[in-house]
Amino acid sequence: MVGAMMPVLRQKAAAFRRGGFLLCAVLFSLMFVAPVTADEVIPREPTGEEREQVLRDFVLANVEFTLLHEIGHALIHQFPIPLFGREEDAADQMATTFMILRHNTDIDPTAMNQLLMVSVEWLSEWEEEESTAGPSAHAFWDSHSLAIQRFYNVNCLLFGANPDELSFLLDTEMLPAERGFDCEQAYKQAFEANLWLLSSFARTESTLVPFDGIVVEYEATRNPRHEMVRGWLIESGLVQEIASRTTEFFAWPQPVRLFFDNCPGSAEAYYNRNVSEIVICYELLDVFLEKSEMFVSRSAVVVCANAGLRRLYGESFGCADRPED
Repeated sequence: MVGAMMPVLRQKAAAFRRGGFLLCAVLFSLMFVAPVTADEVIPREPTGEEREQVLRDFVLANVEFTLLHEIGHALIHQFPIPLFGREEDAADQMATTFMILRHNTDIDPTAMNQLLMVSVEWLSEWEEEESTAGPSAHAFWDSHSLAIQRFYNVNCLLFGANPDELSFLLDTEMLPAERGFDCEQAYKQAFEANLWLLSSFARTESTLVPFDGIVVEYEATRNPRHEMVRGWLIESGLVQEIASRTTEFFAWPQPVRLFFDNCPGSAEAYYNRNVSEIVICYELLDVFLEKSEMFVSRSAVVVCANAGLRRLYGESFGCADRPED
């Protein structure tokens, strides 16, 4: 399918000019099909229950990526993993690949939503920087890639994992054709690196004792919003499942403390190699919640105006009764 598109896409790539990004248009154009006019449907705001589900899914997807990214740092610290490039980029690739495999996105395209929510969060961060301070807002010296690069990197690996089913990403603002041509190879390399990681440092019978690994702790929250998100994390079992699986898979030389903490004035997550500790701030989770609230508040008309989006979100936004195109 994608192979047949390549000649046309190469022509488009030659003339490709990247325009500005419209956050809402990109977020709610994740499944591109021919749009219909907005006045053909009557959108509504999601009910309280539906709205909470959308917010919850977005926050959990970004917590999952953040957690896997920091676990990547812990793996690089505790095991002799060779790196050709920046550690931050390696941790991003590990997190993205782990999520793809954990959700079977390489064989189940319906599982792509989690990673699209992650990439859109990076796009949102980039646009926020651009709007508040312009180019001076970007720390080009930083060890992390720019948010817009991380946006494209996630989309590239996602597309490379399942190019036939996710072909709608290619040659769009989500993944320009110029970049998309290499994404299957990029995912293949990341997948093979993941297999090497597991085969090289997997837990065996000889490493069952001591059974060191990741231990999860939650500090008491000081904010009702933080407590709501903390409740989602515990109820979903997401954090404990990831901690248990990585403890089971890898023969950790020493335990890693995974700590959710209050960090007034600091919305971040990091791995402290001095004490083998992952810290995820409740303030960062609140940022994810704020982004999801913004998306929900702006989305109804755009969702209902696109047939593909109605298939994903139409029921929640009151536009599911229109026949599919």
